[in-house]
Amino acid sequence: MNYAQLENKLSSNTSYINKNDDEILQSFRKKFDVVHYNDKELFVFHNQREFRQQNHLISLHHRNSGRVPMHLFHYVVITYVYSGTFTIDVENTSVTLSAGDIIIFDKYVPHSVHPTSENDLGINIILHEHFFHTIFTNKLPNDRLITEFIFEIVNRQATHNHYLVYFTDDDFGIRNCIRNILCEYFDPDLSSADMIDHYIMILIMHLARKKSYDTNLAAMNYSNKDLLKNITSYIEQNYISGNLNELSDSLGYTPSYISRRIKLVFGKTFKQLINEQRMDKAALLLKNSELPIYEIADEVGISNITAFYKRFKDYTSYTPFEYRKQKV
Repeated sequence: MNYAQLENKLSSNTSYINKNDDEILQSFRKKFDVVHYNDKELFVFHNQREFRQQNHLISLHHRNSGRVPMHLFHYVVITYVYSGTFTIDVENTSVTLSAGDIIIFDKYVPHSVHPTSENDLGINIILHEHFFHTIFTNKLPNDRLITEFIFEIVNRQATHNHYLVYFTDDDFGIRNCIRNILCEYFDPDLSSADMIDHYIMILIMHLARKKSYDTNLAAMNYSNKDLLKNITSYIEQNYISGNLNELSDSLGYTPSYISRRIKLVFGKTFKQLINEQRMDKAALLLKNSELPIYEIADEVGISNITAFYKRFKDYTSYTPFEYRKQKV
């Protein structure tokens, strides 16, 4: 699919929904759990979305749509305004975006979207919780820049309630990233899922370079930014044999202090982060190599093959054999 074909696709009935406020509200009530939030209904999009071994989901925010009621995701969501304008209520604030603008929601951010006209079209990029681990695993260029950016958009503390808005003035590089993502999505070919992942990474790098955005995030305390980057770098490089005591010694802090910082920022323990890195690496090897499974287990630092099978299935919902067999 080329860009002209994409424009025809996005001008077709595919991009229209023609549902009013009440029809959308009733549809949400049938499909999603609801809780009360500030005396309003809040719909919770749980982990029922099926990623099918992919790191992302792509969807359209359609033209001629009624109001989307207050809801929240369990994922980081990037919304790009492809055409027209969008007004989004985020808790008690309204944000109006024009064509080319982007808003990035952290997990669990309550928001609603005003009705759209026939000219208003949005693109939603929903990121699996493993997406950012994949970035680190793949050793992207400029990973220090990406690390800083990810610490800003993914606040791992207990409360996730912030967003970032980029007024991009229809930046050519960003728009082409979105177009490339949509071409692969609507006309999939060999390795399209991987191609989309890489385009999303390029999109994130474009945004990281801009260094100019609006946010509801209170001024963050960056005094420990280097410490957090050092922790991430250590886990990246020492996931096979690293341990908390060694990490703490290298940073000049006590293990208990580093353990608390990790839990506060990442919402996980040191062991959980090490395990995630191992499983991400194992998944990469299963997908891109012909190594026997027992060698992959050893490669990621797990000598007990039974333990490796259990950990991998707990992490991905597939056995290593199933994961390799179902790869595309």
